[in-house]
Amino acid sequence: MAGEARGGMYGIGPQSKSDNDFARRMRRHQSWYRACVLKAPYGTGPGPGSRTPYGNMLTEESAEAGLNFLTPGIFDLAKRRIAAGTGTIDPFRLMRNMLSSQPLCFNLFGELALDHELATGLVRVLWGEHIARVTGVHIEWAPEPAAEYLGDRTAFDAFIEYETQDKRAGFVGIETKLSEPFSVRRYDKPEYRCWMTPGAPWRADAGGEVAKQAHNQLWRDHLLAWSLLRHPESQYAEGGLSVVYHPEDRRCRDVIAGYRALLRDAATFSAFDLASVVSAWKPLAGQWLTEFEQRYLALERSADLL
Repeated sequence: MAGEARGGMYGIGPQSKSDNDFARRMRRHQSWYRACVLKAPYGTGPGPGSRTPYGNMLTEESAEAGLNFLTPGIFDLAKRRIAAGTGTIDPFRLMRNMLSSQPLCFNLFGELALDHELATGLVRVLWGEHIARVTGVHIEWAPEPAAEYLGDRTAFDAFIEYETQDKRAGFVGIETKLSEPFSVRRYDKPEYRCWMTPGAPWRADAGGEVAKQAHNQLWRDHLLAWSLLRHPESQYAEGGLSVVYHPEDRRCRDVIAGYRALLRDAATFSAFDLASVVSAWKPLAGQWLTEFEQRYLALERSADLL
């Protein structure tokens, strides 16, 4: 058992000295999962030109076998999404970096994209019994043309469209987080501010705070949802932004709490930790979600590596 915990014949592999405590914990766990569950060697990263070995990276051979994904269906979906060539998909990160939130997003929402009946049951649990059916699930999605919304490359990690019981169209735009921090860059421009009108979700006195580094990414994601809802030709009667994050990521939780305090109306903003999502979905989901829980939440399995 001790040998298994340390990665057996494949080894846990090199870690990063620059990680914060949470990222260090998650990198170790992904390294354990690769070595002990996938039984695969470690690769190099974090980019295609990198030659530095890390325990959370897959080799090219393992990536081509789809080992970063929990089911063959999700792997196929990821390949088709890469082939589409749109959005901000990073193929190397998606296929080979086990610590990235991009494969996490596919692993959590991919089965929903493949089965709208399953998606309907799961989405209703989190976002409301008034939802009658899910009509679409897209990963790495933004409305087009961008010039009619925020005029940039801001996108949702996942986007769920649905129909309500009274036949109205709605959506949930989703931001997923694993160990990466929110963007440290500050963006602000007139295309954003034009949506900050009376009746918008933000407090009247929060115009300066929302754009600050701590809240900037959440503000932009929320703006994208609000612009989609308020576009003159919008098909949606309701919608909003939802953040899904790891329950042990205290920094992310604090950012979300700080951002929520800037809202006068939180009807278009919600947040769920992954443990709550898994707990809510387990009665309806299959083996895929059990594997998801082991890979991302069962940190006790790799605890003796600390």
